[in-house]
Amino acid sequence: MKLNNIFRIAFLSGVVATGVAACSSDIDPVYVLPSDDIALGGASGDVILSAENPQALALTIYWSGDGQLALTDSLLQAPVNAAVETIQLSKDENFSSTLDLTVDKGVRSRQFLCEELNSLLGRLGYEADEKAPLYIRICSVLAANTEPSYSSVIKVMVQSYRIHLTLGTVLDKDWNDSGMTLASPEENGIYRGFMGVTGWTNWWFREANNVVWGNLGETGKTFHASSADDHWNFWFPDPSGCYFTTLNTVEGWWSALHIDNLSVSGDINGEMTFNIRTNQWTLPVTMAAPSTVKITLKGDGSLYDMDTTDMGPAVNKSVGFGGSALNLTFGESASEISVDLPAGETTLVLDLSNPLQLTIAAGEAAAEPEPTAEPKLYFSGVVEWDEFTDFISLYDEANLCYGGAHWVDSEWGYRAYPQPDWSVAYKGAADASALSGSLVLAESGNDGNIPAPESGLYVMDFDMRNLTYLLTKVESVTFTGLNDDWSEHPMVQSAENPEVFTGEFVKEKETPWGVKVLINNDWTLFFGGGDGSLKLGHSDATTGFDGDNDLTVGETYILTVDLGTQTYYYSLK
Repeated sequence: MKLNNIFRIAFLSGVVATGVAACSSDIDPVYVLPSDDIALGGASGDVILSAENPQALALTIYWSGDGQLALTDSLLQAPVNAAVETIQLSKDENFSSTLDLTVDKGVRSRQFLCEELNSLLGRLGYEADEKAPLYIRICSVLAANTEPSYSSVIKVMVQSYRIHLTLGTVLDKDWNDSGMTLASPEENGIYRGFMGVTGWTNWWFREANNVVWGNLGETGKTFHASSADDHWNFWFPDPSGCYFTTLNTVEGWWSALHIDNLSVSGDINGEMTFNIRTNQWTLPVTMAAPSTVKITLKGDGSLYDMDTTDMGPAVNKSVGFGGSALNLTFGESASEISVDLPAGETTLVLDLSNPLQLTIAAGEAAAEPEPTAEPKLYFSGVVEWDEFTDFISLYDEANLCYGGAHWVDSEWGYRAYPQPDWSVAYKGAADASALSGSLVLAESGNDGNIPAPESGLYVMDFDMRNLTYLLTKVESVTFTGLNDDWSEHPMVQSAENPEVFTGEFVKEKETPWGVKVLINNDWTLFFGGGDGSLKLGHSDATTGFDGDNDLTVGETYILTVDLGTQTYYYSLK
């Protein structure tokens, strides 16, 4: 007999995935009908690209088809835009090696600006200033287990222009320009430079041809570099400060040499201080008369690379500067440098902001750095109003983000305090809800609060730079990574304190990548950290916590995590 309409629609998912429905004897088979050939058009004439007009329209293509399926049974409703389509670019007509560009559902045309097309041609290996053919086609795939179909092919003669790959831009985690650069003076694909960053800073790197680099996108491959679409962002190890960073785009790796300290010796002696915001080291000096001083500038470093990973231990290195005051060199040894200094009080400034020209000279002291972020954000009213016993901990210093988890049982709402001081408090803005919203300063003691959710345990994530917050109700807590076992192990909630969870385990072997506590089985919401302190994390860039590698193999232990105080410890059962 015939299927009813409701069952027909549900059954269609199997039809689309396989192209044919395997049916019992009383069900009519349903087939996906062959689609018409895809016709590709546009892109007539030669395309000569020019660096003088990077935003000019260089190329337009369009193709036929509406992305819909046709079925043998017209009573069934087929999905719209079921096929996945990509634009394929190739240097040869056989498409032996392609550059694939994803296409949004329902899109049937694509325009390329001059700068973008030039970058794509560079990735395909075209020689600058030489005219050569470019082959274009559309690849359409219905499902993972079906053969792709291809459109007609367009051949276009293109000529790209040379892009000097000398300077590249460091991007923040959201692909915004960070103001820092790395340089490859020889244009050999190896970029170097100094970066001032906080611990666990996430970043990307964009070359002048718009190729963006991150790490390989595989767990444990922190210092492997990749420009593939499935890459992750880079991230630095935990120590904040000055890093001499190398990115080798040819061999696909990067390294981070933390400059632990720098001292000046010779005619002047002293320890220099690093300013993250300006990427400069400074030393106050006083001269009785204008002088040309001879100094040596050297210190200690800690190298993180593919061998050490971001967890370390880092390799100890000696670091030093040489060359001339206005064109310094950097390496493992130091040589004498001559610097002209005026009479009176001045500042010796080692400026590392331009990777093509490192300098040391007399200058004005940089503006005072922003105040150090408070390590905790305090609450009153989460349960009690009397004292600041509830807090969450700083996990992103650059963006003033705090995280933790608390049992919330509040009738009137609660407030947030940058310090354990009643004078400065934040309440919810007009649009604030129990689970998310914006914060504003509270002007008086009865001026409103942050709306409270229903009673329960919540992960609390507060961004005090942008004055926003997000609460997530905790449904489950598991740990993973211990004994290098990345399956999830349930944790038991304490009957006395709902913010405390324990997990039992037998110590079997090393834990090379640390341990993570997952919230609601969500790998993008977890606690990592180290040295007994938990930090809220939102991606695999945040490290797992340590502490179990000193335990005795074969013994049974209890892992205890306190999400309220953001701490953890191990104990023998």
